[in-house]
Amino acid sequence: MSTPARAPSRLHPAIVFAIIGLCIVAIMLMVSYAVPLKLAGQAYLLIVILLAFRYWPPMIRWVASMPVVHRVVFGVLIGCMILGHYTLNGRTYFPYVVWEIFPFAHENDPVTCREFIATTASGNKVRLLVEQLFPSIVQIDPLDALDNPKLYPPDTTEHLARALAKAYNEQHADDPVQRVDLMLMAVKLHPSANESRAQPSCELLKRYDISSGQ
Repeated sequence: MSTPARAPSRLHPAIVFAIIGLCIVAIMLMVSYAVPLKLAGQAYLLIVILLAFRYWPPMIRWVASMPVVHRVVFGVLIGCMILGHYTLNGRTYFPYVVWEIFPFAHENDPVTCREFIATTASGNKVRLLVEQLFPSIVQIDPLDALDNPKLYPPDTTEHLARALAKAYNEQHADDPVQRVDLMLMAVKLHPSANESRAQPSCELLKRYDISSGQ
């Protein structure tokens, strides 16, 4: 009596996916070591998008349902986005810009930033934030970049301070802004034992008199 043939052993699908995942992670780490993260990350995302166009049924059906002209326009836009990402020059090629969300870590200690602190007629101190007073505006550059003559015209910082004060006064006519101080905030990442980083140090850089209109 012959012994039945043994069925070939198969790896569990979870093990296969785990092996593939580890291989992908290893490749990503090797590429990221040789290529800047902001470039490597875009390459990973581009690979995912291309795979979606090739193998994801909803994406395939969506593209197939488009007229040929629409496909051409769509392809040109996608191509411009990809090329724009790799230019690393968002100001020149806007809106086709590089995706730079936390591409690096600041190692400066202390960490500094500028803020507008307004004083109202009643003496209250309020922060003037672009994203609060102008929700439709995305502030790309920090406030210190506004003083760079290569990027912005002269007095841009003052113009922004007055625009923020005007927007605030429209919402708080009973207690308008009288002056705006441009403050430099500094927080130590590694304070000494007798220091606290709960409260940043503040330094007055400029003062703008709003009430006089100067």
